Amino acid sequence: MQQPETTQQDSGARLLLNISLSKLPGTTVSLDDRATPCRFRLLNCNAFLDQSNLRIMEYATFPLTEHLYAAVPYPWRDLQPPENSMPPEGSFSVRGAEHADQISIDVLRTACLAARRHGMPLLWLDRLCLLQTSKQDKNWQIQRMFQIYKRCNICLIFPGGFVRLADLSEPTSWIDRAWTLQEAAANLTRDTLKCVFSFTQSSLQEYLQGLPEPAGSPAFIQFMCSGSTFVQILEPGHSGICDLMELFAAIFFTTSYFEANKLTYNDIPLRIVAAPAAALLKKGLHGNNFINHQNLWMSAFTRTSSRPVDTVFSVMGPMAVNLTVSEYGANDRLRATIHLIQALLKRGRKADWLFIAPELPPSSELSTLPTFPETSVSGRAFIRTHNGDISAFDAIGLKEPWKTDGAPQGVMPDSGYFTFRAKGALIVGRSSDAIPSKNGQWYECPAFNSVPLATQEVWAVVVGRRRESNRDPNTGQITLFDADKPFPKIQELTLMLIEKHGVQDGQALYHRLGMEHEIDEGKMGKWQWVERDFSVGGQGKGDRVRFGVSLQGPVYF
Repeated sequence: MQQPETTQQDSGARLLLNISLSKLPGTTVSLDDRATPCRFRLLNCNAFLDQSNLRIMEYATFPLTEHLYAAVPYPWRDLQPPENSMPPEGSFSVRGAEHADQISIDVLRTACLAARRHGMPLLWLDRLCLLQTSKQDKNWQIQRMFQIYKRCNICLIFPGGFVRLADLSEPTSWIDRAWTLQEAAANLTRDTLKCVFSFTQSSLQEYLQGLPEPAGSPAFIQFMCSGSTFVQILEPGHSGICDLMELFAAIFFTTSYFEANKLTYNDIPLRIVAAPAAALLKKGLHGNNFINHQNLWMSAFTRTSSRPVDTVFSVMGPMAVNLTVSEYGANDRLRATIHLIQALLKRGRKADWLFIAPELPPSSELSTLPTFPETSVSGRAFIRTHNGDISAFDAIGLKEPWKTDGAPQGVMPDSGYFTFRAKGALIVGRSSDAIPSKNGQWYECPAFNSVPLATQEVWAVVVGRRRESNRDPNTGQITLFDADKPFPKIQELTLMLIEKHGVQDGQALYHRLGMEHEIDEGKMGKWQWVERDFSVGGQGKGDRVRFGVSLQGPVYF
């Protein structure tokens, strides 16, 4: 194991590691014997590029006020080298992170060049700047991770990992990581987030001309290159760099072209980031200091991590919540989620987390949430169902979000029961004549019978209300406003179906069975409404239960 060569002082920082790059291939580097836990560390790009040394400095204070640095997000495990090939300059491991892919010296050189190109002499890379064997240091760093990214001067994304650079046409796992949300949310301005990739051509046009049809067709090249192109050359013949949001725009642009021309996904020349995941991420990040919480929640439920609890930690910074990281174990996702919600409710936030994925089965751990996805260190998150495993993104990210207008406020103790005040109506029967509405989003039930109800009381509770003036009453579809033929304005409700399962300290306890939305309030004039407090949580019990509207009250299907 390679050890540091010196501990001399430099510009207020302590030198921890100084290894010649010629001695680095095949080694496992470690800072354990020299570093002080709970300190900030940076890699010196100038030493790497000009002196061929891997040099890491440690700083006694954070945040830094006198030093400029770049931060590098990337997946720990992703693209591998071609068969029977090795990185040109070799690679090395880090003690405590041997389970991750090795770090290619060649890719690390590209990162240093990209940082210096943007005037940054220092680089933050989690694998090298955290003590991977110290739980104390990692908890301290995770607690400050959002600030580390927020205070960096440039954020350099390596979507394929650090074994080799990804090509623009090559799918990668960066956007499937939980930490992607934090990294992007901390750097919302377009000129701060950059993507680095393999690029051996001199221009985007030359790149496209080298691709087979249809991506290399003259029509598509003209379509893509008619305006300014987004690719900038970083290392001639080796790498390129671009603004992340410009890359997203190009991906959306390309995807729409291929869909319009009925071409397959495998033909799309820009696949380094999956278009649907990019669209969901972008929806959650509207601009400087503005986060769309519902879309951020949805994104969090489509992400994966080696530790399930990290899917919660990755959104606490963007949501301005500061959980004490050291209090949670790797699998404490549920408890951390409850504490995150508690903090949001105390700040006066509405319960927009109820709308993460209302069409999924309620969580078997906490029924006001959808089923928690399974996570892993690589690949994509997935949800287990009785019909088999499905991609979390397919189940959540591709669906149009429900409107959260009128979502309730309330409180949540450590038990996870969400207590809020709302109007509710008891279920009056089971439907014998369920008629889907013309838009297929809700149901009218003009007839019902008296099939015995469940042994416990069941309520339909209002958790959303919005005014809609653009819904065509004849088709049920949302249509552009026409001043000459205005539609009647209606109040549309979102209802949550809940079932009582117990009583604690005199308070009835319920679990969620299902939710329905876009229900015309005008059809509920004869319902026996009651306004009261409801406490909803507990374990979900099976698939989402559908229910609908009759003139007398809510009914089961």
